[in-house]
Amino acid sequence: MARMPYAFFYGGYMNPDALTAVGASPKDCETGYVEGFQLTVGPIANLAEKEGARAYGLIARLHHDDLNKLYGGDPAALQGSVYLPEAVLVQTADGRAFPAMTYICPALSGAAADPAYITKLIAAAEKLSLPYSYIDQIRAFAD
Repeated sequence: MARMPYAFFYGGYMNPDALTAVGASPKDCETGYVEGFQLTVGPIANLAEKEGARAYGLIARLHHDDLNKLYGGDPAALQGSVYLPEAVLVQTADGRAFPAMTYICPALSGAAADPAYITKLIAAAEKLSLPYSYIDQIRAFAD
């Protein structure tokens, strides 16, 4: 049986429906957060290290083949950006902690986000019942 590591998604893929739409099969999905990172959007979601910050998203188990499909395939799907794996510790609301992989782009263009993309992020955040203050942070990227 193939291993299914945990992965942490904070952008468009934090919606489990978005994962299944591209052919991935996430298991054990739940809301989580990582400390020491903040969400940035420019033009798509990314994480930046920042002391005292917290980024929310989805933790799920996926096969390595699924992760390769998401991040090792067509760069056009990620607006030409290359996301690299990084190990993080994801906390859940009930206090559990899971080591997971997340994917971070070392150099996004910084271009403004498409309002439709921000709308998708907000919808995913609301589906995960992320804190209202965090959803407001996402909303601010549309300004």
